[in-house]
Amino acid sequence: MAFKKSLFVAATMAAAVFGAALQGHDECANIEPSDELRAAAAEMAAHEAEAAKKPNNAKPAADVNVPVYIHVIATSTSKADGYLSDADVRSTISGMNGDYQGRGFQFTVKAIDRSINARWASDQDEMVMKRKLHKGDYKTLNLYFLPKMAANGYCYYPKSVSSGSDDLYRDGCTIRSDVYNNGQTTTHEVGHWLGLFHTFQDGCDPVNDMVDDTPALINSWSCNQNDDSCPDMPGKDPVTNFMSYGTCRSVFTAGQTARTKSMYNKFRA
Repeated sequence: MAFKKSLFVAATMAAAVFGAALQGHDECANIEPSDELRAAAAEMAAHEAEAAKKPNNAKPAADVNVPVYIHVIATSTSKADGYLSDADVRSTISGMNGDYQGRGFQFTVKAIDRSINARWASDQDEMVMKRKLHKGDYKTLNLYFLPKMAANGYCYYPKSVSSGSDDLYRDGCTIRSDVYNNGQTTTHEVGHWLGLFHTFQDGCDPVNDMVDDTPALINSWSCNQNDDSCPDMPGKDPVTNFMSYGTCRSVFTAGQTARTKSMYNKFRA
């Protein structure tokens, strides 16, 4: 898939708004990838393209075991107010481990803590909360479950960080508590934490998500595998890809698997 430079913002935003209206709220509130991340992705794409031309008889590398600290934020001790049980959040990690099995990563819960705080529960005072709760280093995943968010979740992309910086403490993923048992959401968001863009990044622009084996598409909530929103580009819409939107997500591509490993090794290892 050739690299691209143009951005189909209007079409992508229109599709996203339509999908959000159908779902009642936004799926993902991730910001645009930084210039640093795009440059790293471009370099990795070039290396991956060269590697694909050569025979590879090496044994697959062992999965990276990512330590996970889970922070449950609620407004009361009622589950309706976000107070998830250990079993609830562990089921999320179990589902995510199934999705990432054979894809280079597994996730181990190290600890679960809970806070009753109305402002934190509505995604306010982010840095105050994270300075208090964040645990581990940059290769550690901090998951925050909050009951009052406009979107299902968001994660911070990997980047160069310094010890003790806001960027280090800000890192991690925030998931809306009422979708804790929708494993697709957490798997999708952690994909961003590992450096993956949306499959519909930049719409029908040829570079798209900068992964060669994910066809370009304009964002949609469709599960129709015959959809082709970018007919001048190779492949049908990757509606079953975890980094798309919708309710039928179930796969990562080999290219995405290679990319997450490269991103993790560059920024987090």
